Amino acid sequence: MQGTSIELTELSYWYEDVEEPALRGVSLTIPAGQFTAVIGPGGSGKSTLCQLLSGYLPRSGGGRREGKVRLDTIDPAEAPIAEIAKVAGIVFQDPDAQLVRGVVEDEAAFGPENLRVPPAEIDSRVAEALAAVNLTARRRSPVRELSGGQRQRTAIAAVLSLSPRMIVFDDASASLDPAAQAQFVQLCRRLHAEGRTVVTVSGRFDDAARAAERVIVLDGGAVLLDGAPQELLRTSRDRLAQLGVLPPWEGAAEAGGPAGSRREVPEAGEHAAEPAAGPLQSAGMLTAPAQMPPGADGPGGDSGSGPLLEVRNLSYTYPGGQEALRDVSFAMHPGAWGMLTGENGSGKTTLTRLLMGLLPVPSRSVYWKGRDVSGMPVHQLAGDIGYVFQQPEHQFVEHTVWDELVYGLRIRSGWRRRQAELTPEQTEAAEALLAAAGLSGRRQDSPYLLSQGEKKLLSVIGQLIQPKALYILDEPTSGIDYRAAQRLLKLCRGAAARGAALLMITHDPRLVEEDASFVLRLDQGKVEDYRQLGRNHGLIHVRS
Repeated sequence: MQGTSIELTELSYWYEDVEEPALRGVSLTIPAGQFTAVIGPGGSGKSTLCQLLSGYLPRSGGGRREGKVRLDTIDPAEAPIAEIAKVAGIVFQDPDAQLVRGVVEDEAAFGPENLRVPPAEIDSRVAEALAAVNLTARRRSPVRELSGGQRQRTAIAAVLSLSPRMIVFDDASASLDPAAQAQFVQLCRRLHAEGRTVVTVSGRFDDAARAAERVIVLDGGAVLLDGAPQELLRTSRDRLAQLGVLPPWEGAAEAGGPAGSRREVPEAGEHAAEPAAGPLQSAGMLTAPAQMPPGADGPGGDSGSGPLLEVRNLSYTYPGGQEALRDVSFAMHPGAWGMLTGENGSGKTTLTRLLMGLLPVPSRSVYWKGRDVSGMPVHQLAGDIGYVFQQPEHQFVEHTVWDELVYGLRIRSGWRRRQAELTPEQTEAAEALLAAAGLSGRRQDSPYLLSQGEKKLLSVIGQLIQPKALYILDEPTSGIDYRAAQRLLKLCRGAAARGAALLMITHDPRLVEEDASFVLRLDQGKVEDYRQLGRNHGLIHVRS
């Protein structure tokens, strides 16, 4: 197959009502059939570039584009959609933004059906696409029953079935487990071997970037580095580490420190400090004693009143018959920081949604402060448990970063007080969290215009601003650069130090393991492994 060539000439782009361009004067050529990785920290313009290549910007998303974009001979901002679909396909960061049919095989068939591909060929394309992403066994499954990683693979299959000459993966492997990420790299290599143009986009110098022929590094909307991956790693490792696209342990090894030790990624022009204790505590935020069960001794203490959270032989089957959990049992005390790991589809998100009451909880299986949560209203649990979704956009409700951050404070006394004035203490605490997240300069921007890392940081501080006994975070570090991940982990450390328990779903265990007190691994809905880690505060007990 002949791939698609890409030519960008002095390409700049401005979002509506934003003065600074997201891309500024980008000129580059990607030959047909090349495997190219585009990497850069959050806010460097990567997703904007993807949406310009697909034609979504400025045609549907608005804004202003200057310069030239050519895919072979066509301009994606002007060409008919059917013509663009033949030369370019894009997999977005959020799979739910492009899944429309509800059943896996229907999603894969949707594009070819709209292009009027003959039915026999559609069947062949669907079968091949689902096999390529290891979803053949789930072809008739409802999308709502899939894990985040499985939905991402469904979105990839939907693009593969279109058989475009170029495929752009906008952080499409971020929510995949390690095994699926390795399969993703193999898929990219196979597509490249077929002659297609392959472009992977990520906030990290990941395995796909190392496998590519060429790596383009963006920063501040411009091309910073461009070359073969091995050459960039040899000549520019320090610079890549400062950008946050290399992991801290690689930066430590390069700097002469012990291999594998934690070295925080330096911030660009500022230090990511812990949230200031004074303002947060004076506003009654992130403090632990009020949330602990009566009689609890606090972090590291042996509470005679029982655990904060206890799960007893929890099993769950979705209405369609898909078993998600089987006999899962564990308990957490205040101050515990747990890593919840496992392959895509192992039941991690299902478990946390049950703990939050977002799915119907079987009776006598989940206990919060000694009370059976089955039938307990979600809003009652939400008073004690903060939940951060895998896709932060799914919980945004306001028009500016500041309003999104303080939304929960304003409605604490009831929905009619949504625009209630904050106290000076609350304002000071919110400002401290905004600074700790590196978002002070974005307070009046739309949450939807933030980078993926900034969105995740905003969703986290939006929960941390209110006192909770437990914070559940679903893949908070996926799809973000290491600098943003370090900011996020600092915020979590502050919450844990004040006595809050944290349960974090992650495919980044190496980032979290020095802070976590335990790891709980699920496999096909069952507890496969439990290990106590170095930090032994907050008791954890896994029942046999």
